[in-house]
Amino acid sequence: MKIRNLLQAGLVVAALTVAGASFADDGAQSFVQHEHAKVTELLKQPASAGRDGQINKALDGMVDYEELTRRAFGLPCPATEAGCTNHWAELSDAQKAEVTDLLKRLVEKNYRKNLIKTLDYDITFKGSKESAGDLKIRTEAKSKLKPRDPAVQVDYVVRNASTNYRIVDIVTEGSSLTKNYYDQFHKMFLNKDQGYAHIAKKLNEKIAKAD
Repeated sequence: MKIRNLLQAGLVVAALTVAGASFADDGAQSFVQHEHAKVTELLKQPASAGRDGQINKALDGMVDYEELTRRAFGLPCPATEAGCTNHWAELSDAQKAEVTDLLKRLVEKNYRKNLIKTLDYDITFKGSKESAGDLKIRTEAKSKLKPRDPAVQVDYVVRNASTNYRIVDIVTEGSSLTKNYYDQFHKMFLNKDQGYAHIAKKLNEKIAKAD
């Protein structure tokens, strides 16, 4: 699966508007709902560079890009794999900083591109549970325009902390965004003609490509 498709699969659900729902006193779930509401309000503003900057700032407070990137490179291994290669440990400090910035910029770009497309969905929060040391917030996304279509299950994986919650992964219908990244990056590392330089090149190309 191409990097663009991986991002779209995860970011389409990350841009969904939030429907009102009752839920227990759950800090992580409250965090996710509050941050989505904030982005929804920004979407009501006219499109502009200033609005995009505010959206990026909101994402900075919602997504832990550093942790997401580490997981995409095998630290820790994807939860569904018994073992994997820790490619993060193979990178230099400069490469770690570079690829974290690249993924952040690409996430932001794809997020903005998909915002308008995803306004016509409602999200119902279904509670949270512990999962491999994280908190998984379960939601169902339902199209307003096509009410007969089945709801899409979207789980937001939040770093388990009493404060400073951040989203570190998105699981759509059982498919983890960071695992999809890991699978693709792992193949590039195994190819002697690719490796990290190829990954950085591809990410830069996706960022530079016109919408």
